[in-house]
Amino acid sequence: MEKYKVSVVVPTYNSGLFLNAFFDSIMYQSIGFENIEVIFVDDSSDDDYTIYLLNLFDENFSNVKSIFLDKNHGFPGKGRNIGLNLSNSEYVIFSDHDDTYTPQAFEVMYNSANENNADMVITNYYKVFPDIRESVKTVFKGENVVVEDVEDDTRLFSIDPAIWCKLFRKEFLIDKDITFLEGMLAEDLYFFIVSLFKSSRTVYLDDFYSYNYNIRNVEGDKSTIHIRNKKYLGKMVEGYFETDKFLSENDLTKYYSQIFNMHFIYWITSLVFSDISDGEKTDLISDINELLKKDVKLVPGFGERIYSSLTNPILDDDYEKVVKSINSIRRYRNILIYLPNKYFRLRGG
Repeated sequence: MEKYKVSVVVPTYNSGLFLNAFFDSIMYQSIGFENIEVIFVDDSSDDDYTIYLLNLFDENFSNVKSIFLDKNHGFPGKGRNIGLNLSNSEYVIFSDHDDTYTPQAFEVMYNSANENNADMVITNYYKVFPDIRESVKTVFKGENVVVEDVEDDTRLFSIDPAIWCKLFRKEFLIDKDITFLEGMLAEDLYFFIVSLFKSSRTVYLDDFYSYNYNIRNVEGDKSTIHIRNKKYLGKMVEGYFETDKFLSENDLTKYYSQIFNMHFIYWITSLVFSDISDGEKTDLISDINELLKKDVKLVPGFGERIYSSLTNPILDDDYEKVVKSINSIRRYRNILIYLPNKYFRLRGG
C-alpha cells in the first residue's frame, strides 16, 4: 500500500537560491505535509549551498529524499525517471526547482483525481514576472472537462505541456510504461502527449491555478523560455522527433498539426530572436525541416502571417533561404507573435 497521497519529484542543479521558497510552498500545502513525499534528484550540483540544503531537508524530514547523481546529465528527464521509480504514493507530480505551488494545489488535484477515478489531472498556472503575476488564458476560457478519450476533446492538445501542473496516477504511468525522454528537451511534450493518449480518464481544471511559474530574464539568471542557444534548440528538435515517432507508430498522425503547430511557432520564434550565427541557424533548420514541412503542408506559414515567407523555402528544403527569411523577420523590432498560451510583444535584437 502506498505510504503517501502525492509524491513531488524535483530535479535540481545549483538550485540553492530557490529551494527554500519552493520547499515552503510544499510544507504548507492544505492537504497536509504528512501526506506528501518530496524526492529531490540532484544532477551533480557544484554549488555547496544546494548540497547543504538538500542534505538538510533529507536529514530533518522523514518524507523527504535527496538523491545525488554522480555525473551531470544536463536535462531533467533522467532525474524525473529516477524519482518516479523511487516514489511511494498514489499520485506523482513533477516540479521544477525554481517555482512554487499555490496553497491548495495538491488537495484540489488529489481530490479531483479520486472523485473522477482519473489517470491524470491537469490544472492551469500563473506566469510570474518580476513586477506582475498573470493568469494564463486558454481556449477553454474557464471551462473544466472530464474525458475518457482525448479524441473526445482535442482542445487538450493546445494546453501547455509543462509537466509541473499535472498530477498522474503512479500505477497508470508504471502500467503503461510512460517515462521521460532522457538526454534531450521537449521531454515534457512527449510525456504529456503519450499520457493523454493512454489515459483512461483525464480531468482538466481550467479555472484552478496550481502553480507559480517564475519567469526570469537577466544575465546569468534566465528561465528556460529565454534560452535560445544552438544546443538548447537542437535538443528540443530531438524531443520533437521522438514525439513524432510515437504518433507515427501508433497511427495518430492525423493529430500532427494540432499537436505540433504551436510548438513549431515557439521554436521558430526562439530561433528568430536568438543570437546564434547564420551557419548554426542553417544547421538547425536542416535538422528540423522534415518536421516543419509536414506542418506547413497543412498550415502554410504555421497559420501566422509573419511567417508566411517561410512556407516555400521549407517545402523546397532551401535552408539558407529559410534563414534569410528568419533574419528579415527579426528586423522588425516590434512584432506580435504567438507563443504557447500567450501573445507576447517581443523586441528583436
